[in-house]
Formats: sequence, structure tokens, C-alpha cells
Amino acid sequence: MPVEQQPTGGKTILIVEDDPVLSRMYTEKFKHEGFLVLTALNGEMGLKTALEQKVDIILLDIMLPKLSGTDLLEKLRQDPHGKNIPVVALTNLAEQEEKDRAISLGVKEYLVKAMQTPEQVVEKIKKYIS
Repeated sequence: MPVEQQPTGGKTILIVEDDPVLSRMYTEKFKHEGFLVLTALNGEMGLKTALEQKVDIILLDIMLPKLSGTDLLEKLRQDPHGKNIPVVALTNLAEQEEKDRAISLGVKEYLVKAMQTPEQVVEKIKKYIS
């Protein structure tokens, strides 16, 4: 079996992250794991991509330009297709209020960037699409 074999079955992940360095790093990590990767550098682009493309899961920053991650979640959950897309939040915001709001909008996990390695993030994402 070649190394490029897709253990995820070619699942599509949307990474909504405004830091281009982090976005590229996670793109490479998920591609290496066999994911098809879409990216968005702001909340508006993230929402548009999530609703127009068939994505299996979203890795979502909360602090985003143009539309915050929680506002994106609210709009996503109002859409018949978007309401069922699993979302994992990956953010620098560690405040309980933000976490509670994201969880109330159906986030599977709320991860604080400083407390997660990229490998841990990949494993958590894989858990929700297997």
C-alpha cells in the first residue's frame, strides 16, 4: 500500500484559520493523513465554502476577521446542510463563556491552540469522521 493511500477515505476538511502559517501547517498535516483540504482565511469565506462545498468536518478558529467563528457557527446551524456538519474549534480563546457559546452551537470539541500539538488535533478530527 503506498504511503499516499487515503486512510480517511478522502474525507474533506475545511480549515477556517486567519493565520496563514497555521493554515498551511494544518493543510499539510491533513493532506498527509489523506484528507482533501479546503481553506478559508476569514469567517465570511469559511461560511461560503462550508455551504457551497461538500465538507465532512470543519476545523474552526473563533477569532476571525469579517465574521467571528461563533457567528459563522450560528449561520451554519441555520442552514439545512450546515446544521449537520461536525465542527471542532481550535482557538486561542480560553474563556469559559466563549467555550460555552461554541458548545451550545454544536461544536464537538473546543481546543485551545496552546494546549494541543498538531498531531493531537489531527487525531481528534479523525475521531469525528470515522
